[in-house]
Amino acid sequence: MAKSCGAVLLTIATLWSIQSPAQTASPASDATLSDTEFSKDSENPVTRQITLPLRYEADFRNGEDEATKHQFQINQAVVPFSFSEDWALITRTKLPVIVQPPRKRGEQWATGLGNGYTTFFLSPAYGRSFYWGAGPLLYYPATNSSVGVTEWGSGPSVAFLKKDEGPWVLGAVINNIWSFGGPPTSNRTNSMLLNPVVSYHFGDGWAVGSSPSITTNWIASGGKWTVPVGGSFSKTVELGAQPIKFALESYYNAIRPASGNDTWVLQFTVTFVFPR
Repeated sequence: MAKSCGAVLLTIATLWSIQSPAQTASPASDATLSDTEFSKDSENPVTRQITLPLRYEADFRNGEDEATKHQFQINQAVVPFSFSEDWALITRTKLPVIVQPPRKRGEQWATGLGNGYTTFFLSPAYGRSFYWGAGPLLYYPATNSSVGVTEWGSGPSVAFLKKDEGPWVLGAVINNIWSFGGPPTSNRTNSMLLNPVVSYHFGDGWAVGSSPSITTNWIASGGKWTVPVGGSFSKTVELGAQPIKFALESYYNAIRPASGNDTWVLQFTVTFVFPR
């Protein structure tokens, strides 16, 4: 577990200390980008900007007592690196801290580091309008079984996004994660994520959109799918020279493993974009 925490802390430190050479891959300067362009970039999973999204998530009606599950997370922070003249390596990291209500009667509330992961996308360095990347991810074990799977894991991931001078941004991230190590009876995962991205940008940093995390647990004994339906509105501003995006999202889990639990999700995200 010490190695897991060390790898995660190294990833977080990278977000603040590294100014990636990939930031100079494009001849155009981002110093002149508008708030709307920064907003679009923050949605790109293989952006050439460093982005740091900090999110609070409330999952309502969770566990035996239908209480609120709290998550505080670094949500898909992006750090790009030059790989060659034509390609870039994009790292994208999720790291949640979870406050979990009792799952069964008689159990206690649990707190710990949930299952985070870092994706390593290999992506063309000179994307224009259409951006894509593909590569493996490294899945981190949770600190205890009450908040996640306590095994390492990995799997493939692919991302693409279409954005241009128009108001629409369209894209998706897809991955599948398998845990490895440990006996078959231990807690483990074999799960898929489908995360579509659809947004409309009005100008002056305002936008509406939807980016639900559709998941399936292939090895669950009961219901396997969670399909949220909902959307968000956001505003991007510049405080001094620092672009910051504020977003509020709400989703109803129209399909979920347990009919009475995890009905609604509310998310508030502050994203820092570090321009080239």
